[in-house]
Amino acid sequence: MTSILRNVREPLRPGAMFCCCSFRKICTQEQIRTGNQKKRSRKCIAVAGALLTGGCLYVTYEALSLRIGLTVHTNAVDSEKLKSYVYVYREPALPLARSGLTDLLKWHLQRLAHRLHEASAWLLQRPVEEVLVPTSHRELNLSPWILLKRCMSGEATQRQKAILELSAIHNWDAAQYRSVAQACDPATTIILARCKDVDRRFFLPPPRQQRDTRLDESLQAVLLNLPTGDVDPCVSRLTSLVLSDSSQTRTRSEAAHWTFVGEILPGQRPSTPVSEDQVESICVKVILQHSKLPRRCEQLVHLGVLDLLLRLIEQDGVGPQLQHNALRVVGNLAMQPHLHSTIVQSGWVRVLVERLQSGRVIDEALAARALANMDRETVREHYPDGVYLLHPQQITTLNTTGDVLFVHGLLGAAFKTWRLRDPEASVHLSGGKYRDVSQCWPKSWLGEDCPENRVLSVEYDTRLSDWFLECPADSCKRSLAYRSREMLAKLQVAGVGEKPIVWVTHSLGGLMVKQMLVDAASNPAACDVLANTRAVVFFGVPHSGSRLAELSLAVRFVLFPSAEIAELRRDSAMLQELHKRFTELVRRHGIKVLSFGETQPTTLGMLRTLIVSTESADPGVGEFETVPVDHLNVCKPEGRHSPIYQRTLELICTSLAPQQATPSGGPDQL
Repeated sequence: MTSILRNVREPLRPGAMFCCCSFRKICTQEQIRTGNQKKRSRKCIAVAGALLTGGCLYVTYEALSLRIGLTVHTNAVDSEKLKSYVYVYREPALPLARSGLTDLLKWHLQRLAHRLHEASAWLLQRPVEEVLVPTSHRELNLSPWILLKRCMSGEATQRQKAILELSAIHNWDAAQYRSVAQACDPATTIILARCKDVDRRFFLPPPRQQRDTRLDESLQAVLLNLPTGDVDPCVSRLTSLVLSDSSQTRTRSEAAHWTFVGEILPGQRPSTPVSEDQVESICVKVILQHSKLPRRCEQLVHLGVLDLLLRLIEQDGVGPQLQHNALRVVGNLAMQPHLHSTIVQSGWVRVLVERLQSGRVIDEALAARALANMDRETVREHYPDGVYLLHPQQITTLNTTGDVLFVHGLLGAAFKTWRLRDPEASVHLSGGKYRDVSQCWPKSWLGEDCPENRVLSVEYDTRLSDWFLECPADSCKRSLAYRSREMLAKLQVAGVGEKPIVWVTHSLGGLMVKQMLVDAASNPAACDVLANTRAVVFFGVPHSGSRLAELSLAVRFVLFPSAEIAELRRDSAMLQELHKRFTELVRRHGIKVLSFGETQPTTLGMLRTLIVSTESADPGVGEFETVPVDHLNVCKPEGRHSPIYQRTLELICTSLAPQQATPSGGPDQL
């Protein structure tokens, strides 16, 4: 082959020419085959790349479409939830909505320059020591959101510490208080409300709402929507009484008795119309009874009771008793944890804080009860209606080591019974309230002299006569046995029995405590109440009966004495058996007893008599002292250095001393 290529000038032989043509044909075919393979490879790569790119684009498009399709916009829901927190203020809006990055950067630079100018002016106007060592409140002013974050996160102890620091701030401007109030969660807001001397601006005011109907008609509409089949007969009676004068009922009644001549039949109209004030008072009383039932609380909130009660207490000329009943309703609703956020959003926390700082004993106790029922982080117990917390009413770092319970007597109350001594005291058969309620010494003095103890006061309704009884069916609930069982159950809900107890009683309240201790001895669920009872103080308690019962029974056809009076007959078999069982418990459990008896007669209208004699006031166990006062003032010391208070304080301190707070086998100290 090589010789052929070299001798190209020589004529080719036939065989050589055939070989050369064959070689050229083979080379051409190989080149064509190689080129076809490259073309096919390029086509495959192009098709594969197109398919891969198209597939990726398709998958990306479908993923984005699916994400957009599954996105749920909750802006409307969030706006609906927070509509009560929307407040409009005449302040210039921040220019964050300007279009363009240049304008936004320019605005931030101007803001930074303004802050630098303020900082330089502050540095030049302050001394060097103040500049180098900034105070704690100035640091808090610069970082309110950091402190708020500590209040809403972390361990419970750290949260409470941060909330206490937040409550000590009183130098913020209105915008900072408003921002914190809108950002706080319900739990933080409630704990903050229980802090001492907290600024009221931390809490949102009640939202302003359009009020198209009268308040009495709105309250009657609430009662119309409440069931009455499973409630107390007295509640049904009051409901029918107040609804008989409602506009809806009156319209139906007039339509039913309209004759063909267009006149109403005589005697078919409802009874004498009830005034607007009476309608509101009776409606609130009925709502109060319904609020004691857990199954009714959510329905009451759904019917707008919280807003109606806010309207009620904001009215001018509303009596204190009506306002107190409204606060009692809120305290009952606060016992349901699922309603706490609704109560906070309605603006009631701001109202409760104002009442807690009002300086009025009754308002403070009612507000403290409602806030304590809502506080589920620092308070473990619940306070039912009729059990009031006198100390500590605000959040504290002290752990209580014992309970001091005050139980009033006939025609008494949880607060007015334990005020200072009256120069002239009198009582009427109508059970009228005292004109002025002075200082409550259990709240003021015991809270300072023994702050480590919890002070409670209980309240129940009593009467001298059934002349003024609103419901005849209510008389069966006024027996000593019924009241004692009911009060014992309430006190157990409040945590009474978990720590050492000292009872301080007056008149009929002493008999109730004796009955409760006797019942607790035979009730395994309440045996801790008896086991932890350390001492009992009796002020004018008729252990063997009272002369007042004899006078009432002598004129029973005129005065109609109540069930309480009927049980106070002298030398009553029931009282003798109760006292016998009580003295056995005193000796068995080593309970200390301190008793006081009056020596002067008490004025009852036009009658002046010694209600509890010295023989009846002396239980025969423990220590007994006489006081030269009447029955109403026997439990009211003249001052802090009065022998009555000093002897009572000494017994409380010795009985609830820390070394005796946790007996062997008893519950651990919290």
